[in-house]
Amino acid sequence: MGVEEVIVEGGAPLQRLVERCGYRYYAFDNMCLDKSAQVAELLKKVEEMVQENQGWYFEMVKPTIFEDEETEIERELRILLVGWRGAGKSSVGNLLLGCHEFESGRPTEVSMRRQALVAGWRLTIVDTPGWDWFSVHRTPSNIRKEIKQGAGLLHPGPHALLLVIPVVSTLTPKKRQALKSHLDMFGEEARRHTLVLFSCGDWLYGTSIEEHIQQNGGDLLKLMHHCWNFYHVLDCTKACKNRTQVTDLLQKIEEMVAENGQEPFLP
Repeated sequence: MGVEEVIVEGGAPLQRLVERCGYRYYAFDNMCLDKSAQVAELLKKVEEMVQENQGWYFEMVKPTIFEDEETEIERELRILLVGWRGAGKSSVGNLLLGCHEFESGRPTEVSMRRQALVAGWRLTIVDTPGWDWFSVHRTPSNIRKEIKQGAGLLHPGPHALLLVIPVVSTLTPKKRQALKSHLDMFGEEARRHTLVLFSCGDWLYGTSIEEHIQQNGGDLLKLMHHCWNFYHVLDCTKACKNRTQVTDLLQKIEEMVAENGQEPFLP
């Protein structure tokens, strides 16, 4: 059997494991007499993975501060993307990283972790499966568990939860309560680490995000109050060409982190 057949016959648990590991795998034949060729091929695959991760290594204890030749410190931000199904979390993640790392256009099934160096920040982002729009009870328990496990991929904890909401979405009392209930999965402290990110900002057609919040009435204002008035808007079309919006967002996240005493969020 080929290794691909083994993965298929291994069922959903093995397939989820392979997907979580970015579809990187290798089959080693322990019974082969000449193992040198296999070892060389395996090391080549490992080297390709290291190159994809831009030479960064995985740390278990605490984040390390790197310095370049001009002793400019690279700041680190660890971000968890959360929100409704179809809200565009994967697209936002790709936009922030500046490359296509998350698969957009289809539902995210498992939490995925990706990294990039962005405007002086060492940025680590985890994309999570989407929530139900109207009730936390309609979000399957395995999806709720997967979302919470996504935070665990950002050891020792995410600096920020980005709650992605399309700016064209109308927030009703039921939708607002559903958002609040889903955030409550992370505990009471989650609200102090949540920044509401309005996507599809091009649909504002010149209206400021502050005017949009006021025009949408009480429920959007209540959500802003619940999240300590941390919010930002992204015009994804313009941001693809001009990265200033991304830099502004990362600075705003850093300000929120500073207000939280530089401590990561520990769900």
